[in-house]
Amino acid sequence: MMLKQLFYLPWWFLTSCILKQHYPLQTVLFVTDYCNLSCKHCTESGHAGTVMKSFAQIKQELVYSFEKGARFVDLEGGEPMLWQDGACGINDLVRLAKQIGFYSVTVTTNGQIPFFDNEADSIWVSVDGDKASHDSIRGEGSFDTLDRNIRGSGHKDLSINMTINRLNQGVVKETIKYAQDNPSVKSISLNFHTPYPGVEVLALSWDERCRVIDEIIDMKRKGYKVMNSRSGLEVMKCRGFKKDCWLSSFILADGTRLDGCPGKMLSVCDDCGFCMAGETYCVLRLKPDTIISALKLRVGL
Repeated sequence: MMLKQLFYLPWWFLTSCILKQHYPLQTVLFVTDYCNLSCKHCTESGHAGTVMKSFAQIKQELVYSFEKGARFVDLEGGEPMLWQDGACGINDLVRLAKQIGFYSVTVTTNGQIPFFDNEADSIWVSVDGDKASHDSIRGEGSFDTLDRNIRGSGHKDLSINMTINRLNQGVVKETIKYAQDNPSVKSISLNFHTPYPGVEVLALSWDERCRVIDEIIDMKRKGYKVMNSRSGLEVMKCRGFKKDCWLSSFILADGTRLDGCPGKMLSVCDDCGFCMAGETYCVLRLKPDTIISALKLRVGL
């Protein structure tokens, strides 16, 4: 499988980047909008609790994504660990994606449900700071629950993700240190709150973002296990840089299929906080440190 992946990636780069055919490499597939938390940074649509896709619908969406060119899929929500269709649960979706041919399946979770038996190739747990900051954003007791589930998971490829906003910008270093000191955590990815309509107030000013990025780069330089590349972080300091979001396709909870990030529909691209945008920018411009980070993330090098 490793050789198959390594052969596919140069072909994808040639056809999509050199020949400009723009095949997606990744699909972000929202399987439900049900959630067991009500976080301050989420819009109401993020946890509306109205959609639980059927196994058959998700199969159609996975096949569609694979035929479009995607070879990596992220299952998201809502809270994807809540997904079920009769006797089928999240592991059935992981197995289905692998049967279709996806190289890697990721599940992004808030960590409130134990995932020690999750069969995804990688798990991303959302951690929004130290205990006090995280609980102030996601609810009392949520940090202790996710910490217990992280330490008890035994998963070989578990990372955490922090979205930085006005409520937790002061504990970024502490959160990076938490990842460093937790033997169950492989790495930490840092993102910034994107000012979607209804939650704009939580976005950092541009000066604040640049200051935090410099802190993150300094921590990475010191050897902390930050997944973001330095080149990608530097790009995130540049407001309005070119977004190459065609690399990821999105299938929303309502079934809408997008050739790129849904943020484009809401005109928030210039203030995008998803650091994958910076990583993508640098990968397509052959920045060596970003390519290495991407291979570690997606191929496991």
